[in-house]
Amino acid sequence: MTLRPIAALLALALIACGDDMTETKPPEHGGDRSLSRAELRWCMFNDIRIEAARPDMRSAKQGQVQAFNAAVAEWNQGCRRYRYSRSDRDAVQRQINDRRAALEAEGKARFAVTPVQ
Repeated sequence: MTLRPIAALLALALIACGDDMTETKPPEHGGDRSLSRAELRWCMFNDIRIEAARPDMRSAKQGQVQAFNAAVAEWNQGCRRYRYSRSDRDAVQRQINDRRAALEAEGKARFAVTPVQ
């Protein structure tokens, strides 16, 4: 057996264990289809990021508020009404539990607020 099949098997095993962190922005839809796990991950991870940055918007500059509002609109387009499998939701929730602090830090950094002078 060569290393390539072993590496492929290892990658599949890691994905099966829930270590896949791929995020895929879902297309705009009317809630008429189920999201893939990667799309659900994008929605749930970005919800954490957006909510972490929301309190900082009170002291944000106009451009930062506009960027934040654009991120919220983008989230609403793909994530507002969606369906998903319970097993996918549980798997993504476990990933959130393991990296919530990092997701929150990503959200705050994305909109890095400098106080209005």
